[in-house]
Amino acid sequence: MPFTEPRFEVGAFQTLLSSGAGIVDVDIILLTGRWVALRTTGGLPVRSQSTVGESAMAKVIVQAVGNRLRRCSALGLVLAGQTCGAALAQPATDRPVLDWAFDANTNIGVALPSFTTQFPQPDFVPGVTGQAWRSDGFSSSVSAPLRLSPEKGFTVQAWVALESYPAGYEKPVGEQIPGSLIQQAGKNSGFDIFMDAYGRWGARISTASGTLRMTAREPFPLYKWANVAATFDPATGAARLYLDGAPVGEKTGKPSNWKPAATDFRIAASWREAPLGVFNINGVNAAYDNVRVFDRAHDAAEIAAATKNVTPPDAQQSLIVPATRFAADLQRPVYHGMPPANWTNEPHGLIRRGNSWHIFYQRTPNGPYKTMMTWGHLRSDDLVHWTSLPIALRPELQKDDFGFDMKGIWSGDVVTGPGGFAYAFYTSVNHSATFYNPGISLAISDDPGLLNWKKVGPLVDRTGVDDFRDPYVWFEKGETRMIVGAALGGSGGLAYYRCDNLASRSCWKRQPDFAPFRQMDFGSEIWEMPVFTAIGGGKYILEVNPIGGKVSKYGNPSTRGVYWIGSWDGATFRPDSLQAKMLDLLPGHLSPTVARDASGQLVGIGIVDERRTPEAQLRAGWAHTFGLPRVWWLLPDGKTLGQSPLPALTKLRLSDGAIQRRIEGVGQLPVGDLGQAVEITARFDVPPVQGSYGLDIATSPDGTETTRLYYDADRKEMVLDKQHSTLGKDGEGPQLLRGAYDEAAFSRPRDFRVFIDHSVVEVFVNDAAAFSFRIYPTRADSTRFAIRSSSRVGAEVQAWRLAAAPIR
Repeated sequence: MPFTEPRFEVGAFQTLLSSGAGIVDVDIILLTGRWVALRTTGGLPVRSQSTVGESAMAKVIVQAVGNRLRRCSALGLVLAGQTCGAALAQPATDRPVLDWAFDANTNIGVALPSFTTQFPQPDFVPGVTGQAWRSDGFSSSVSAPLRLSPEKGFTVQAWVALESYPAGYEKPVGEQIPGSLIQQAGKNSGFDIFMDAYGRWGARISTASGTLRMTAREPFPLYKWANVAATFDPATGAARLYLDGAPVGEKTGKPSNWKPAATDFRIAASWREAPLGVFNINGVNAAYDNVRVFDRAHDAAEIAAATKNVTPPDAQQSLIVPATRFAADLQRPVYHGMPPANWTNEPHGLIRRGNSWHIFYQRTPNGPYKTMMTWGHLRSDDLVHWTSLPIALRPELQKDDFGFDMKGIWSGDVVTGPGGFAYAFYTSVNHSATFYNPGISLAISDDPGLLNWKKVGPLVDRTGVDDFRDPYVWFEKGETRMIVGAALGGSGGLAYYRCDNLASRSCWKRQPDFAPFRQMDFGSEIWEMPVFTAIGGGKYILEVNPIGGKVSKYGNPSTRGVYWIGSWDGATFRPDSLQAKMLDLLPGHLSPTVARDASGQLVGIGIVDERRTPEAQLRAGWAHTFGLPRVWWLLPDGKTLGQSPLPALTKLRLSDGAIQRRIEGVGQLPVGDLGQAVEITARFDVPPVQGSYGLDIATSPDGTETTRLYYDADRKEMVLDKQHSTLGKDGEGPQLLRGAYDEAAFSRPRDFRVFIDHSVVEVFVNDAAAFSFRIYPTRADSTRFAIRSSSRVGAEVQAWRLAAAPIR
């Protein structure tokens, strides 16, 4: 269709709009001292003409988006009898060349989004308008071929809600490889809105006369929707960076063309990966909406207009991991506490504040790998159902190239101290040879929800020991006491400190040995995650997790929790026996954090770590899970820890399909099939004194996958046989495990209580002894269970499906 040309006269501007058929879709008119022609495609009659003064030339009179017309009433235009309201200005040639709204059928233009993810489908969440796309932080990105003119310049603009900064190497700042929020770049071409592991961000634009680099003064905001934009104008050589419509960076070079990159436009992935083993660690963990690219440089007013009158929703809802991401995962637990996605390790700092529980934990929020630890944060009212909260503590810089915790926020403890404030003591690590590396640092929160923390800084360094980590803190006789897992040179142990004025960072004084560590240790290099508390009967328990030296994850001795029961005189812990007792009957669960409930009952939650390859963890998109909460107490013998499942776990039981059966016989005695989330209790009438008896679980119909757990009465050992647990090839570690069982302390095994949650199994014997482990069945029907005995037995069996307790 032909263009309708205007008549332009000095002091007046007259637009003639045909009153006949043939004019329909007025694309854009922008009056900024110049006229942009009306493009018409026919169909809608226009019934009037209008003459306006030159002063109106700075206003928009028509904007068309698709087939929707907006008219400006200030000009008195009447189309089909309708007077229109205010509209935004854009030139006729200023439709975005890329426009991703992530709503069905709304992505405009030739550059349609192509989604990359290792999961069955892309993630979508509530957005600024409609829905947004959610990245997973390590495998996902969105891209499209995009051709931009070197002569015209560009504008790129998007709404971004960031959960965490890209992960980085545990190396000095100069060795980091930043991530990219948005980029179409190569080493010396294109544009890149970059960000490092500390939230420092900016834009790099390659031009014919050199590279322009802008860096924002403040870190990029987290847990909120933010509008980010970058522009380059070849005519002036000016590059500009914006946040929420306001300029935050500018760099001007010589007027020159820019250098587009011969690659796709991409969001949430850098043009340069940061490999760490099988992982790439500099992806972006965020939600994106309304990503647009224009083939000219917008001015500041146009950038600001994109955010005007826009009220973004709560970003927390946009950063929830959709249930669809792991819906098909046979291994992911559904009622165990764990982060919504990616990597976790030891929980620590379990604390009760009012009627709520809080737990902090080691977290890599960007992927299923370990690097530059942060403190994740979960809250619960019952220790069964958990809500994920924003990251509590993360590595930061105090100078351009240094921060006392820049390498990571390692494990620690949280206590309620003076004034009711929460005190977080944590292991801070950096790259200094002399400055608190490692150190024990402090952060304080006066927030009832423990969402906001202020870092105080380092308190003590490792003077006097070879290495140390993981403080545990308590109050006694008006003082603050702290033990820290330590390497003493030749053995593991603890460093012990006292403080008489918590308001002073210099109050901490190193004390003589807390206990006879070298006699207690069994060949480790360092003790981790210590716990020390009264356990009842005037006794105390010291629990630690030795590693290194002769101790290894799959070796003998293996990495696991150990403890001693003994006495405490306020200065020295004296174990009743120098020989450590095993926290669990078999390895697989370690590093518990403990706290007391309102009744004074001691509760512990540990980690049930992975026993599969890094490649399997990468494919899964998550690694490790917390154990079920256990009640701790001192057994009647006065020297053994008792552990039983938290009573509140019974609220997960579903009555539908529940099993209650009497089983008698010898060999394998099938009981039932309740799926992959189940609780089983088996009570033997008279436990055999010879042979073996126990349960078969996670068994397929043809028996090709099955796991056996049983008691060997002859050897007085608990046995876990995982030799046929999976048809997969991703498992690690020994598949047949035996552990000594103390019949004098626990009594002969009669009651087996087994919790199965997909790949996690937790076993309680006589409601006193415990162990937890991982299995990885590949078949969805590996869900049958049975009683097994080498001699005739009778047993009462009950079983329930358990409801999911998804992380909210």
